[in-house]
Amino acid sequence: MNKTALLANIRSGRARFESTLAPLSDDQLQAPELHGGWSIKDLIAHLGFWEQDTALRFGALLRGAEPPDEGLTLDELNARVYAQNRHKPLAEVRLEEQAAYEQLLLLVENALDDDLFNPQRFAWTEGRPFADEVVNNTYGHYEQHQADYATLK
Repeated sequence: MNKTALLANIRSGRARFESTLAPLSDDQLQAPELHGGWSIKDLIAHLGFWEQDTALRFGALLRGAEPPDEGLTLDELNARVYAQNRHKPLAEVRLEEQAAYEQLLLLVENALDDDLFNPQRFAWTEGRPFADEVVNNTYGHYEQHQADYATLK
Protein backbone atom coordinates (compact mmCIF):
# COMPACT_ATOMS: atom_id res chain seq x y z
CA MET A 1 0.00 0.00 0.00
CA ASN A 2 1.11 3.56 -0.62
CA LYS A 3 -0.18 6.89 0.65
CA THR A 4 -2.47 7.42 -2.34
CA ALA A 5 -4.16 4.07 -1.74
CA LEU A 6 -4.33 4.63 2.03
CA LEU A 7 -6.00 8.02 1.58
CA ALA A 8 -8.42 6.60 -1.01
CA ASN A 9 -9.37 3.80 1.40
CA ILE A 10 -9.82 6.23 4.28
CA ARG A 11 -12.04 8.51 2.20
CA SER A 12 -14.13 5.72 0.69
CA GLY A 13 -14.53 4.04 4.08
CA ARG A 14 -15.60 7.35 5.53
CA ALA A 15 -18.13 7.89 2.74
CA ARG A 16 -19.65 4.44 3.39
CA PHE A 17 -19.80 5.19 7.13
CA GLU A 18 -21.50 8.55 6.58
CA SER A 19 -23.96 7.15 4.03
CA THR A 20 -24.95 4.41 6.47
CA LEU A 21 -25.66 6.96 9.20
CA ALA A 22 -27.32 9.57 6.96
CA PRO A 23 -30.83 8.06 6.91
CA LEU A 24 -30.92 7.57 10.69
CA SER A 25 -32.85 10.03 12.80
CA ASP A 26 -31.44 11.64 15.93
CA ASP A 27 -33.69 9.33 17.96
CA GLN A 28 -32.26 6.28 16.20
CA LEU A 29 -28.72 7.53 16.74
CA GLN A 30 -29.36 7.97 20.46
CA ALA A 31 -31.37 4.80 21.15
CA PRO A 32 -29.41 2.43 23.44
CA GLU A 33 -30.00 -0.58 21.18
CA LEU A 34 -26.47 -1.85 20.66
CA HIS A 35 -24.47 -4.34 22.69
CA GLY A 36 -24.02 -3.21 26.27
CA GLY A 37 -26.71 -0.56 25.98
CA TRP A 38 -24.63 1.59 23.67
CA SER A 39 -26.21 3.86 21.10
CA ILE A 40 -24.89 4.84 17.70
CA LYS A 41 -23.98 8.16 19.33
CA ASP A 42 -21.82 6.22 21.81
CA LEU A 43 -20.24 4.36 18.92
CA ILE A 44 -19.50 7.66 17.14
CA ALA A 45 -17.79 8.92 20.32
CA HIS A 46 -15.83 5.66 20.47
CA LEU A 47 -14.67 6.01 16.86
CA GLY A 48 -13.76 9.65 17.45
CA PHE A 49 -11.68 8.79 20.49
CA TRP A 50 -9.64 6.26 18.53
CA GLU A 51 -9.19 8.62 15.58
CA GLN A 52 -7.98 11.33 17.95
CA ASP A 53 -5.80 8.90 19.88
CA THR A 54 -4.17 7.75 16.65
CA ALA A 55 -3.49 11.35 15.62
CA LEU A 56 -2.01 12.14 19.05
CA ARG A 57 0.19 9.03 19.01
CA PHE A 58 1.40 9.80 15.48
CA GLY A 59 2.17 13.38 16.46
CA ALA A 60 4.14 12.21 19.49
CA LEU A 61 6.13 9.75 17.40
CA LEU A 62 6.89 12.39 14.79
CA ARG A 63 8.25 14.65 17.57
CA GLY A 64 10.48 11.80 18.73
CA ALA A 65 8.46 11.14 21.88
CA GLU A 66 6.89 7.90 23.00
CA PRO A 67 3.08 7.98 23.03
CA PRO A 68 1.67 8.06 26.55
CA ASP A 69 0.68 4.72 28.04
CA GLU A 70 -2.30 5.08 30.31
CA GLY A 71 -1.82 1.59 31.70
CA LEU A 72 -5.37 0.58 30.77
CA THR A 73 -6.58 -2.38 28.80
CA LEU A 74 -8.51 -1.85 25.59
CA ASP A 75 -11.78 -2.68 27.36
CA GLU A 76 -10.97 -0.27 30.19
CA LEU A 77 -10.19 2.53 27.72
CA ASN A 78 -13.40 1.89 25.80
CA ALA A 79 -15.41 1.89 29.04
CA ARG A 80 -13.84 5.19 30.07
CA VAL A 81 -14.60 6.75 26.69
CA TYR A 82 -18.20 5.57 26.97
CA ALA A 83 -18.56 7.03 30.47
CA GLN A 84 -17.00 10.36 29.42
CA ASN A 85 -19.25 10.78 26.41
CA ARG A 86 -22.58 9.12 27.15
CA HIS A 87 -24.23 12.28 28.48
CA LYS A 88 -22.88 14.62 25.80
CA PRO A 89 -25.35 15.92 23.24
CA LEU A 90 -25.37 14.15 19.88
CA ALA A 91 -24.32 17.31 18.04
CA GLU A 92 -21.25 17.72 20.26
CA VAL A 93 -20.23 14.08 19.82
CA ARG A 94 -20.58 14.34 16.06
CA LEU A 95 -18.54 17.56 15.91
CA GLU A 96 -15.77 16.10 18.06
CA GLU A 97 -15.62 12.93 15.98
CA GLN A 98 -15.56 14.92 12.73
CA ALA A 99 -12.72 17.08 14.05
CA ALA A 100 -10.75 14.00 15.11
CA TYR A 101 -11.23 12.41 11.70
CA GLU A 102 -10.14 15.56 9.90
CA GLN A 103 -7.08 15.95 12.15
CA LEU A 104 -5.98 12.38 11.44
CA LEU A 105 -6.67 12.72 7.72
CA LEU A 106 -4.56 15.90 7.59
CA LEU A 107 -1.68 14.19 9.38
CA VAL A 108 -1.78 11.33 6.90
CA GLU A 109 -1.98 13.70 3.92
CA ASN A 110 1.12 15.54 5.13
CA ALA A 111 3.08 12.53 6.37
CA LEU A 112 6.19 11.20 4.73
CA ASP A 113 5.89 7.73 3.23
CA ASP A 114 8.67 6.55 5.53
CA ASP A 115 6.68 7.67 8.59
CA LEU A 116 3.63 5.75 7.44
CA PHE A 117 4.99 2.63 5.79
CA ASN A 118 8.45 1.85 7.17
CA PRO A 119 7.87 -0.89 9.77
CA GLN A 120 11.13 0.03 11.51
CA ARG A 121 10.50 3.79 11.61
CA PHE A 122 9.09 3.88 15.15
CA ALA A 123 10.19 1.40 17.81
CA TRP A 124 6.80 1.86 19.48
CA THR A 125 5.04 0.07 16.59
CA GLU A 126 7.10 -3.08 17.20
CA GLY A 127 7.88 -3.82 13.56
CA ARG A 128 4.57 -2.71 12.08
CA PRO A 129 4.14 0.34 9.87
CA PHE A 130 2.19 3.17 11.48
CA ALA A 131 -0.21 2.96 8.53
CA ASP A 132 -1.62 -0.16 10.21
CA GLU A 133 -2.69 2.01 13.15
CA VAL A 134 -4.33 4.44 10.75
CA VAL A 135 -6.22 1.65 8.98
CA ASN A 136 -7.33 0.08 12.27
CA ASN A 137 -8.68 3.40 13.53
CA THR A 138 -10.33 4.74 10.38
CA TYR A 139 -11.95 2.62 7.67
CA GLY A 140 -10.98 -0.67 9.31
CA HIS A 141 -12.68 0.48 12.50
CA TYR A 142 -15.79 1.65 10.63
CA GLU A 143 -16.00 -1.77 8.95
CA GLN A 144 -15.52 -3.53 12.29
CA HIS A 145 -18.64 -1.79 13.62
CA GLN A 146 -20.65 -1.84 10.38
CA ALA A 147 -23.01 -4.49 11.74
CA ASP A 148 -23.72 -2.30 14.77
CA TYR A 149 -24.99 0.73 12.92
CA ALA A 150 -26.49 -1.17 10.00
CA THR A 151 -29.01 -2.86 12.33
CA LEU A 152 -30.90 0.39 12.92
CA LYS A 153 -31.96 0.98 9.32
